[in-house]
Amino acid sequence: MLKKYTKFLDGLESVEKVFLVVTAAIMVIVIAYQVVLRYVFNASNAWSEELARYLFIYDVFIGSAIALRKNSHLQVDVFLNLMKERTKYIYTIVVTILGILFLAVLFVYSISLCKISAVNITPGLQVSMAIPYACMPLGAVLMILTSFEVIGKNVEKLKQCKKGADV
Repeated sequence: MLKKYTKFLDGLESVEKVFLVVTAAIMVIVIAYQVVLRYVFNASNAWSEELARYLFIYDVFIGSAIALRKNSHLQVDVFLNLMKERTKYIYTIVVTILGILFLAVLFVYSISLCKISAVNITPGLQVSMAIPYACMPLGAVLMILTSFEVIGKNVEKLKQCKKGADV
């Protein structure tokens, strides 16, 4: 079951990486356009900065799901390295469950935020503010999906440890 889920997340991660590459390229082009417009032609527009900002925020939330899956988030490894192997797996499972609870709360409140802000229009792009705010529920769902895999892999590692030998 975990292998199928991992395969599903591998496909999802591929889509996320394509999204990140495309949005990063768009950001570079739009920011370069804005710089040339501002410093060469002494003019500027609102939409380019706004688009780059919103794409960057999406990239942060989507990239966070990939970082969570690769265990690349910032953490204090000193405390973790002092633990025995079996304890590390238990600790990681508990912390990941707490993370899922936080992400679930973030998801619920961010959906409310999207609904409330849907009537507001961005000044530069002239789109609903629900579009930029939608990165939060999207990122929360992606991180929750990834967290289940992290838990599953740590449970498997925990089962492989000899019972009671490393606690």
